[in-house]
Amino acid sequence: MKSGLNFIAIGLFLFAITACKTSKVNKDAVMAGYVSGNYEIECMGTGMDGTQLVKVWGFGTDPEKAAYQARKNAVHAVLFKGINAGKPGCMTRPLVTQPGAEELHREFFNTFFTDGGRYLSFVSMANDGTVDRIKMTSKEYKVGSVMSIRHAALRQELEAAGIIKKLGQGF
Repeated sequence: MKSGLNFIAIGLFLFAITACKTSKVNKDAVMAGYVSGNYEIECMGTGMDGTQLVKVWGFGTDPEKAAYQARKNAVHAVLFKGINAGKPGCMTRPLVTQPGAEELHREFFNTFFTDGGRYLSFVSMANDGTVDRIKMTSKEYKVGSVMSIRHAALRQELEAAGIIKKLGQGF
């Protein structure tokens, strides 16, 4: 009887260890200080000058960091995810469609997305600076704001860097 209880206790212990496995972020999946895909974005409209208005959410340990992360997320979505939610009009397809391009051009994108990096020249606040702020936990904030993305200029930047083909170049 005692042997049977020990067997059950050991079995439950092993089950608990495997069931409570901690989740680790793969360092290879982290690009330029963020984990790809950890954000929400929706189309709010388009401008005549090749801009898109998007509402994007960022996460951070304080509201300011979350707001900066939202800027990165907006540009990242236009580059790699596309914008499928919200009002019609935004480019739903991402600019970079080559599979594995983010990894292939890792050095370019790590430099591009550094804090204070080049990505900031393609994104700006589109309203009076008001943001939606949600305190998720005692150490995490979620901040949403409307951003203007210079889509046409971003495309030209990637074409000049050789990341994507020029529009007239064909397939």
